[in-house]
Formats: sequence, C-alpha cells, structure tokens
Amino acid sequence: MRTKTLLLTAALAAAGIATSMAQVYSVNAVGYVNTAVVPGFNLISNPLNNTAGNTIGNLFGTGWNGTIPQGTIVYYFNAVTDAFVIAGWDDLTGSFEPAANAAQDVPVGQGVFLFVGGAAPGQVTFVGEVAQGAASNTLIPSGFSIRASTVPAAGAITSMNFPAADGDIIYEWNPTTDAYIISGFDSLVGGWSPSVPNIDVGEAFWVSKTGSVPVAWDRNFSVN
Repeated sequence: MRTKTLLLTAALAAAGIATSMAQVYSVNAVGYVNTAVVPGFNLISNPLNNTAGNTIGNLFGTGWNGTIPQGTIVYYFNAVTDAFVIAGWDDLTGSFEPAANAAQDVPVGQGVFLFVGGAAPGQVTFVGEVAQGAASNTLIPSGFSIRASTVPAAGAITSMNFPAADGDIIYEWNPTTDAYIISGFDSLVGGWSPSVPNIDVGEAFWVSKTGSVPVAWDRNFSVN
C-alpha cells in the first residue's frame, strides 16, 4: 500500500520512523497521512486520532482527495458481534448511509475494508494526533479482528511489540492481486512463517488471535 506521511514532529523523525513509504517532518505530534487506494477492496487503518471524531462518516466523508466515487463502501468489522457494519457513499445526500452505520467509530489501531467504486485510484487523507502513552496501547480480542499499528510507523511486526503467540495468524491484503498474504506464528520454527509480516503506514490487517481473552498490544509510544 503506497502511503505518504506528513507528521509534524521532530521526535518522530529523530526516531527514524521515516521510511521509503512514509516521509516525516517536524514541529509537533499532529499531522496527516495520505493513503493511496485502488479501485476495489483496500484494507486500511485509521493511523491518527482525529479530534473531530473517528467515525466512518468523518474519516472517509471529508478525508477523500477529490470526488468520492459512487459505489464506495466502508466495511467495519465488529469483533464482538462477529459482523460487519457497512456504510455506503450516497451522491444524493453527500454522505455515507445509513447514518447510524456512518457514526461507527474506527479507533486508532483499527481499520476497515474500503471498497473504492469506479475505475480510478484515489487517496484518503487522515488528519489528527499521534497516539502516545496509554493511547498508543490497545487490546487484541481472541478470534478474528482487523487491527493496525497505533503508531504511524512502518516496519516488521516484530519491531512493533506485537504480542505474538503460537497459533496466531496475520492476513495482509494485497489489493493488486486481490489475495491475502498469510503468515503464522510458531515458536518451534523460530517465529513467523513463511515470512515476518511487514506493515505499512495506513495499512490494516486481519488477526486471528489464539486464546479466549483479549491480549494487550502495548506500544507506550512517546515523541519525547
């Protein structure tokens, strides 16, 4: 997933978060992330805390660069109900509908399937604050959920303090091939196999988490 990150924080730049996929600039811990999307399905995250609200309607109804293609749909997976909350773009109302689904919150560190209508690629801009301290920590429920890094930094999942356990599986979505890249964790073979997942800024992924209770994914990130 091609992304360009403009995070206004010197500390992030000093920490080496800038990569070939994400460029970081400085001032403080707010900024924006441009996430490139292609026609069809994209599995993307909310990388920043939008102080105006992290709802589907706010994140995807105002963050689109240009006209939102008719037929664009957001699918948020509710891990508690094991079902999708679906909101589609309506040109007539100029909003995602139904309103109750468009009000679904997409917290930092979670993501959605975004189906882009039409035949042209697009770009979604996320604006907000970098999660720090306790806000950069999250819980991964048992079973399936869509998760992402709470910190807008690309890299191997092993560098993100991900709480891997035997039997965990990560499914990365490749929008070019319309197929998953699947990696499983097995301590007997030395970790992730066949390869360590590498997560881009703005990318979300499915997690199949073993166990019966939620597990803490603690980053305790600070720009200081």
